[in-house]
Amino acid sequence: MEVAREWRGSMHQRAYVDADFAQSLAREPSAFCRGCHAPEADPERPAPAALAQLGVGCVTCHVPGDTVLAAPRSDVSKAPHEVLRLPGFAADAACGGCHEFGFPDRPEVAMQGTLREHAASGHAETRCVTCHMPGSPGGRRGHAFAASRDPALLRRALAVRAQRRDESVHIELAPAWVGHAVPTGDLFRRLVVEAEVADAQWQVLAHATRPLGRRFAAGGGARVPVTDDRVGAHGPTTTQVVLELGDAARDRSIRWRVRYERVAFGGEDGAEVWNSVTIAGGELPGRAKGRRMQ
Repeated sequence: MEVAREWRGSMHQRAYVDADFAQSLAREPSAFCRGCHAPEADPERPAPAALAQLGVGCVTCHVPGDTVLAAPRSDVSKAPHEVLRLPGFAADAACGGCHEFGFPDRPEVAMQGTLREHAASGHAETRCVTCHMPGSPGGRRGHAFAASRDPALLRRALAVRAQRRDESVHIELAPAWVGHAVPTGDLFRRLVVEAEVADAQWQVLAHATRPLGRRFAAGGGARVPVTDDRVGAHGPTTTQVVLELGDAARDRSIRWRVRYERVAFGGEDGAEVWNSVTIAGGELPGRAKGRRMQ
């Protein structure tokens, strides 16, 4: 079945066996995490092998009770069992159980707030499934669940411009084809904006970087939000980043880039980078060659 082939290997199917999640769960073996990553298993215990491989399976969304659910316009004419079409099944709220929730010890503070970010974005009228489960010509929704592991989707998410001003780079990041903050979701994601100057032998003479993400401080055993400079975190606004490179950049070109990173344990200083995708980048010529926008 085509739907099953699409789902197999998706991040929904790999929700419990993904290496990054396994590393985090080993550090903090919480039933709270297992509830979404292995929803068909007992959250109080590690998932058995079969259920671990299942991850977020068909039954997780389509059979939450005793009835098989489907979207209102789904073609269920050939289904071998009774199917209930529900308008809310394809609505954003259907995704909220695992993509909108607070910290277990402080539920009023969002651990993931993708739905409220979506409601404040410039695409609030576009449903989650439009981007993450795009339809086929026949009208069936895709089940590969494209998201942050899809480089093409990431690169369409932001509009990025870079301008040189003497020995600094001014970079503007704005939401583009995205209906939530970038990054959204768990605490293991961040953007990194960086610029550097190198000599003729490609030796780096100056380097500047700034991470963009959520930052928390410990407060009474719970996380307390301090700052949130993710792109689009406060609606469809532009984020400005200035990187100073000093005298080394005076007559030399400046290379810049924006990277999307998944990092271990919430982006702590010196955290291991699990993977990195360059979203945008370019080179701004030195003073002798003039200046331009990219």
